[in-house]
Amino acid sequence: QQDVHAKILALNLASMVRGLAQVLAIRRHAARKHAYHVRWTSSLSTMKHTLVRLLIGTLHPPTTLLTQAVLTLSDAVEAVRPDRQFPRRNPGKLKPGFHPAYCRAA
Repeated sequence: QQDVHAKILALNLASMVRGLAQVLAIRRHAARKHAYHVRWTSSLSTMKHTLVRLLIGTLHPPTTLLTQAVLTLSDAVEAVRPDRQFPRRNPGKLKPGFHPAYCRAA
């Protein structure tokens, strides 16, 4: 039960910080060709470390930690290319297998 609530807290905090970083990223990368958005995995990774520091209460005040997280995430962006024509494969589901000659003998 406690793990579920901790995960929900981390996801909500990551979502709020990601929203602020997205606004800053749009302003920073307005002159580029494509639109950019903040990577969700980067926001979770950054907030994983920041959340621990917020809860423990380190030497830095919470506003400094959150500002630093927003600035870090505004640089962790990826281009949104809306007119992709070739369907991308999901690398997580299609793992390469070994040639049958390299399989272990039973």
